Amino acid sequence: MKTPRYGLLLVLLISLLLCIPSCSTDLEEDLIDSELSQDDDDDKDDDAGKTDDDDDDDDDDDDDEDDEEVIRHPTLYFVRLDPDISEDEVEDLLEDLNSEEVWFREEINLRLWNTVMFPYTSMGGENVTNIDGHVARARGRTRVKEVNFNIGSIISQPTGVPPLSCFEGIVPQYPLGANAIKISIFDTGITGLTGLDIPGYSFAIEGYTGYDYVDDDEIPEDENGHGTHVAGLIHHLLSQEGNVGSTVSFDIRKTHDKLGQGFVSNLIPAVLDAVNDGAHILNFSFGYQNSNTDPTGRPLKLAVDYAEQMGALIVASAGNTNKNNDVDAIVSFPASYPNDNILSVASTDCNNKLSPFSSYGKQSVDVGLLGENVPGPNLTMGMDTKSGTSFSSANVAAMAAILGTHQATFDHQQIRCTLISTSTPAPDLFEKVASNGAIDFSAAFDNLGENCN
Repeated sequence: MKTPRYGLLLVLLISLLLCIPSCSTDLEEDLIDSELSQDDDDDKDDDAGKTDDDDDDDDDDDDDEDDEEVIRHPTLYFVRLDPDISEDEVEDLLEDLNSEEVWFREEINLRLWNTVMFPYTSMGGENVTNIDGHVARARGRTRVKEVNFNIGSIISQPTGVPPLSCFEGIVPQYPLGANAIKISIFDTGITGLTGLDIPGYSFAIEGYTGYDYVDDDEIPEDENGHGTHVAGLIHHLLSQEGNVGSTVSFDIRKTHDKLGQGFVSNLIPAVLDAVNDGAHILNFSFGYQNSNTDPTGRPLKLAVDYAEQMGALIVASAGNTNKNNDVDAIVSFPASYPNDNILSVASTDCNNKLSPFSSYGKQSVDVGLLGENVPGPNLTMGMDTKSGTSFSSANVAAMAAILGTHQATFDHQQIRCTLISTSTPAPDLFEKVASNGAIDFSAAFDNLGENCN
């Protein structure tokens, strides 16, 4: 019984030895094919384990790598309904979508809804496990015009910036005019500037209005430091030749928390409230990363459009991604919105070269200005220097406010046009910003009353 088996093994061994040179490659290929086949089977098993919501996520996210850059709130989302919808129909939609209404802004017909819990099963038996599947489901409702994610941002500070400082070279030595201007600062709030005395600097803001949209109270206390730095910096630039409080008033809107994170759901009501309260200049020393597609109808764009209708100027940082906001898939907003009331600012160094961290774009970024090693107050009653387009934006907001005080009536288009058209050309900024250069405030001040196109 054993003899035939041993004989067969001997024959196979001899055959193998004879074909080793020619057969080894075929054997390796067979092994590789076997591994690939196993991988395919594993992939099929993974696919088989997916739920319907997983499939919805794949459909929603065309580019997973880009999508990772966009921060989405896990439960809050925006809804626009037909204007003539009844309250009963709204309640039915809320029940169907397992949601509750957080706020409704009639000015722009926008609602913020919160998903009560995940996962949940809809009345139709659908299993919904996350905000992606929930938004996709909401978009299918007949009385819903638009549904959008609630996008977030985290304020960041670039590192590795050379220590060279030339801040004093951009400080505008001009008195304030007689036209009253209110400047709203949207950030992490403000703390500790009343009575602050640092020789050579005027950071102390003695009085301001505002609100805390993070904690929902009237004290916009800063637990991060970014907003305090920005507010103190703007005050210092405005106070070179006179009493700021007599002409310029400050409005502090806390939209970002102690970690520097903020969502559009905080910023939108802050913007609407600020312009309804008469703010002329809105400073956004941050940006939200979102897909570079037509922004029409996006929740934040609706608020920006409303601010434009109300005649307010928005000064916004271009971003610290070192990306081209004209063409990249994910870019900074609201700086990249095409509105005529937005002045988008890139950061430069002491030689009017684009900072290595700064975002740019000939069509989407307007001007450049110093954003490296810019001084400002901190939360411990001291002073720091920080870098980023945040501080370029703050510098420009202060300059815009000075110009505004010298107008008979505040005109955001004239200020924006003048700052762009009088900028000093710089080779490194050519085709990187609309002005092809960095702001020259003296030239802007001298040409404010001229026709600007």
